[in-house]
Amino acid sequence: MSLFIESRKLKRTGYLPAFLAGGLLAAAFPVVYMMVKAEELTSLSGNPMDLLMSAHWQMMAMLNILISICGACMMYHTEYADNAMQKMSMLPIRQGIMFFWKFIIAALALTAMVAIEMAVLAGCTKYWFPGYAFDSIDTLKIAGFQIVVTLPTVMLMLVIASACRNMWVSLGIGVILVFTLSIFPQDNAVLSLFPFASPYQMLAEAMENSRTVLFLVVCGIETVVFGIAEVIYLKVRRCFE
Repeated sequence: MSLFIESRKLKRTGYLPAFLAGGLLAAAFPVVYMMVKAEELTSLSGNPMDLLMSAHWQMMAMLNILISICGACMMYHTEYADNAMQKMSMLPIRQGIMFFWKFIIAALALTAMVAIEMAVLAGCTKYWFPGYAFDSIDTLKIAGFQIVVTLPTVMLMLVIASACRNMWVSLGIGVILVFTLSIFPQDNAVLSLFPFASPYQMLAEAMENSRTVLFLVVCGIETVVFGIAEVIYLKVRRCFE
């Protein structure tokens, strides 16, 4: 029921169309590139999926992050508008539970974006690399990895949005974090584990450097820790309201 209520809140905010449009825009990059410069990639040796990911995932991941930031800001803008959050605090509603339902919606929206992108990348491999034996299991592994390494960013952005009554403040913080962490060296094992930096990592590179388990475990822990931090923050904030 709570998931249904949270979904109804987003019905007129443009949240779902924004994620759909973001997924389609990100997926358009490899298609346009292959239509113009297909010979640059088809002449290379290696797994076609990995070649396409190496050429385009940095931009696609940045779009995923930016859409997730906007989505988190839209979610909490509706809560703070007209003092709705203060009114709900008088009701028998746990804000922590509400936060985690919002996270589930954001995670599902991210999953839909990545699914669209992986489907288009798979289509590109079948069309421009006809000799490639497509493996759906490998594609699912890539999609799962990209979702897991992006979840800490989604969770942290929701924490930031829940703490800022003004949507423009949380949006500004998110954009600053995106462009600050995107300029850090992506090959540094420590810096690449930070939220807003981990979504740029790719499964092929992680496997090559034997960091697959490291990314999955650390990103999972980060997601849980940020969720616990939000619960603590909500309890502390309620004491001072």
